[in-house]
Amino acid sequence: LGPVLATPATRKLARELGVDLRGVFGSGPSSRITSDDVRNHAALARGAGGGAAPVALARDASDVAVPFRGLRRRIAENMSRSKRAAAHFLYVEEVDCTDLVALREKVNAALARTPHPAGVRKVTFLPFIVKATAYALRKFPQLNAALDEAAGEIVQRGHVHMGLATATEAGLIVPVVRDADQKSVAEISKEIDRLAEATRTNKASREELSGSTFTITSLGQLGGVLAAPIINHPEVAIMGVHKIAKRPAVRDGAIVIRDLMNLSISVDHRVVDGYDAARFIAAVKEGLEAPAGLWQEQV
Repeated sequence: LGPVLATPATRKLARELGVDLRGVFGSGPSSRITSDDVRNHAALARGAGGGAAPVALARDASDVAVPFRGLRRRIAENMSRSKRAAAHFLYVEEVDCTDLVALREKVNAALARTPHPAGVRKVTFLPFIVKATAYALRKFPQLNAALDEAAGEIVQRGHVHMGLATATEAGLIVPVVRDADQKSVAEISKEIDRLAEATRTNKASREELSGSTFTITSLGQLGGVLAAPIINHPEVAIMGVHKIAKRPAVRDGAIVIRDLMNLSISVDHRVVDGYDAARFIAAVKEGLEAPAGLWQEQV
């Protein structure tokens, strides 16, 4: 993933604490490792007991030991840091995706006849969700932000770089679609496919796996009904996308079958008020329930 980025002072601290920087998750710009990252890594290595050695785990001869290092340890450090630092608040909303399902079918039928100039022949739901979310982030910049505690500032990001939490055999990683608000759904789809291939073949660069300003986490058809995702530090919000399924709904006083999906969002309540989180999700919901404006190509 490229060279380790750290200042001389941070490297000195790592030597003093006996921390191998190659195993540390960098939370600074361009994944630069900060002194706090080194201290958090050292604290996790010592265990959660304020410096006390971890209690040995009783084992059976049939148990299998999997090394807790590399990417898995970096994931653990980032999740632990996020839960320690952020005041997580969860909000959930239901979205009627019936029109989105119909639009995607229409788009894919058109692409099967005439591929998009970008080379896209088929799109999933995710690019539409990314586009609707990017639009909403422009309306609510406090969710496209980070908290700089050292400076005492909330930094609203100038770009919308969408992180897509992705499960791999090695663990959870977050490839980034840069400037998602400036890309069409077709362009987002192409970039997601490109990043997925780079991730699958372990060819993704450090830049492609860092620098997100907001993260979406989705398990596709395994997405379940509800989850409370952990914020991707140092961001202030993460949105969970759950599976689209046919369920009964009440429309105009009648029970009908619709394609419904839940969105769950975890926000750092120190930075984002619950009311603003609800308004943000309402904006995403509005875009997905009236999706014609998301796909700006001829179909």
